[in-house]
Amino acid sequence: MTTAKEGVDFTTLFAAQGMERSLVAETLGRLGSQLFADAGLLSETSAYALATPGKLLRPLLLLDACRASGGDPDRVFPAALGTEFGHVASLIHDDIIDGDDERRGRLTLHRQFDTGAAILTGDALIFSTFLSYTDCMKRGVSAERTVGAIRLLSETCIEMCRGQALETSLIGNFEAGEALYLEVIRLKTAVFCRAVTWLGAWLGGAAEAQCALLGEYGLRLGMAFQLKDDALCYDDAHTNDNSSVDAPHADHTDKLGKSRLSDLCNRRVTLPILYAWRRGGANDRRILQEAFSEVGDDPQRLEAAHAAVRRVLQTTRALESTRALVHRYTVQAQRSLEPLPPTDARLRLTLLAALLASRDL
Repeated sequence: MTTAKEGVDFTTLFAAQGMERSLVAETLGRLGSQLFADAGLLSETSAYALATPGKLLRPLLLLDACRASGGDPDRVFPAALGTEFGHVASLIHDDIIDGDDERRGRLTLHRQFDTGAAILTGDALIFSTFLSYTDCMKRGVSAERTVGAIRLLSETCIEMCRGQALETSLIGNFEAGEALYLEVIRLKTAVFCRAVTWLGAWLGGAAEAQCALLGEYGLRLGMAFQLKDDALCYDDAHTNDNSSVDAPHADHTDKLGKSRLSDLCNRRVTLPILYAWRRGGANDRRILQEAFSEVGDDPQRLEAAHAAVRRVLQTTRALESTRALVHRYTVQAQRSLEPLPPTDARLRLTLLAALLASRDL
């Protein structure tokens, strides 16, 4: 796997992307208050939703995929913004479904306002996504390419809804199996990353073969990203404190963007849990069953259950196996880029895969 330790000048390599991220964030912040300026509460809720962007990985992926395939990123910039609208909308709806209270260090939209306002805001941002893609035509992208992009985006959103529905079969289900879990994260997360990189190349004018390579990169990257995300919920190495596995500690959200207790609270069985269930003894299974029973929202009970699960994951080496699969998908993502011409954009995408796998970004 290509790593971040090969003498690369990161300051130079990522300087342009850093400025681009600032531009995307600034534009999103401005649009947050302008999109629905005459719609009362909707204007306020959309501004709130877009005011605290995360790392903006998806729009930056789209722009670098465009560059890596020889396109002009300025022509696809509206699509990059639209991609983030869609991503934020999915987070709003996910937070409602999961009952989460915090996102990116603030109250979730449905907690800050109410559920109805949050649903409406998510819906409005989804439609804004498609509208943004049509703006690419004003910058020289052909109508044929634009329609093709909107079609793929629509198909991707339907797949994501299928993934959300399929995820219910994982709730409290220790016998779900690895294949079902991988299909859920493919549909919920990876297909969107695939679409983002494919669309960046496609709207930039790339041949279908290059679009396919970048789409495959995005799919493998998305799988690695979600696997790592699910492992981080139980990984003490990323809690930013020095407590032992037995010591309670703060509900860190810096790497996740949401509560690390969310999966346990929602009884969501992920791959580390499946590995632990398959390998554990009778006592390990009893601990997992008790932890994923109806623990409610009592903080002390959740913390105690979370600590017990972490101990089982350690003894069964479940997190190590999950990290090994993250590594495999990361290598596959990087290899997908090898047929592309050597450019700074291709190198950034290659290194980005390693950075996301380690969550050093």
